[in-house]
Amino acid sequence: MLRAVSCLTIALGVCAQTPVSFERDLKPILARRCLACHQPSGPQSGLSLESVASFQKGGAKGAAFVAGQPEQSLVMKYLAAEMKPSMPLGGKLLPAEQVELFRRWIREGAKDDSVAADPTLVSSAPKVPVYKQSPLITAVAFSADGRSMAVSGYHEILLHEMSGGRPVKLAARLPGRAMRIHGLAFSPDSKTLVATGGDPAQSGEVQVWDVATRTLRFETKLSGDTFFGVALSPDGTRAAFTGADKSIRLYDVVAGKEIRKMDHHEDWAFATVFGIDGKRLVSVGRDRAAKLIDASTGAFVENVNLLRDSLTTIARHPRRDWVLVGGQDRTPYLYRMDRPRAMRIADDSTLIRQFAKQDGPILAVAFSPDGSRIAVGAEAGPVRVYDTETGEVVASCTGHQGGIYAVQFVPDGSGLMAAGFDGELRFYDLKGGLQMAYTPVPIGAAQAAGR
Repeated sequence: MLRAVSCLTIALGVCAQTPVSFERDLKPILARRCLACHQPSGPQSGLSLESVASFQKGGAKGAAFVAGQPEQSLVMKYLAAEMKPSMPLGGKLLPAEQVELFRRWIREGAKDDSVAADPTLVSSAPKVPVYKQSPLITAVAFSADGRSMAVSGYHEILLHEMSGGRPVKLAARLPGRAMRIHGLAFSPDSKTLVATGGDPAQSGEVQVWDVATRTLRFETKLSGDTFFGVALSPDGTRAAFTGADKSIRLYDVVAGKEIRKMDHHEDWAFATVFGIDGKRLVSVGRDRAAKLIDASTGAFVENVNLLRDSLTTIARHPRRDWVLVGGQDRTPYLYRMDRPRAMRIADDSTLIRQFAKQDGPILAVAFSPDGSRIAVGAEAGPVRVYDTETGEVVASCTGHQGGIYAVQFVPDGSGLMAAGFDGELRFYDLKGGLQMAYTPVPIGAAQAAGR
């Protein structure tokens, strides 16, 4: 009889509820509504939501919560608008059922059931995925010595051996925590590979790999949203990358730690490059600006360009402080980093050349190794190659299906590669002739990871 009553109680929902999980129930809410302001780098009011421990520690006004006592917990007063300003700051209050989840979690003892990981340490390698078809490719990089090619995959980087400017075989699979890799860059000596990416609205991370040993030296989580393009300084010691949190970050590749976070953009920042001497950066984003930044201090200098429409991609001339940018308005623009007159305004006095409008928004641009050619990839149409000095079209590369997210000239300058939505890498000669189509992932079988 007692058992029957117990079952009836459960059926009516009167019995004790399933305990609230921080990892399952609360972390997604924090990632969507709170983490943009309370990241470990520069947290507002000193409150970081990177972990349960930092959450409990609180910020300028003391501990955020007292385990077992929601009525004594500051966070509950802010979420319930009993203290000002209410949270999330400047946004709608959380729904009552979500506020109740926080209250219950604290009452139940505020158990930390999150995946425990020091963000500065290498995580255990996840299993490499099995592909039924090649995934869309968001990033490709060639090593300076021409021996290696890195390609973005799902929760991994695929490292290919190169010969004669073409891939010859899959050499290693480098798995990591990031679901998607958006930026790849080899060091000038080809010994180190840096990758940036993450999980949308959950994490942004940077990975540093030793190419020869296939060893992951650092895997550092720095944000609650994904990172995009990455560039390395001329000496290979620093990485600069951008993120959906509007930031540009400078990272010490040797020590595996963040040097500086810069918040000069007003919207997502998509890509960045170093100047020739490594002392300056230029970054582009959805706020339409190509921003010139002092890399040594992090100070904003000026906008290089006239503001038109959102910018998604940038490349720097290999021998000059010129930058090529492209974005939503479908037109590639070539700018000097240095304004010819002392005016810090967003005009076009730095414009060198405006190229022809593309068939869709521009997603990728690249310079040839000698700077004499540029390549432009877009959401639609062929990959077009232009003469840098004259602006004339010299090649039109076709055959792909869907948008192009990565274009690169091969290191010896004999051709170029384009990849994107259809998951294929296509190699062209400088006249636009298709020389090779290459699938970068093994289909239908999980090969051993190359660590």
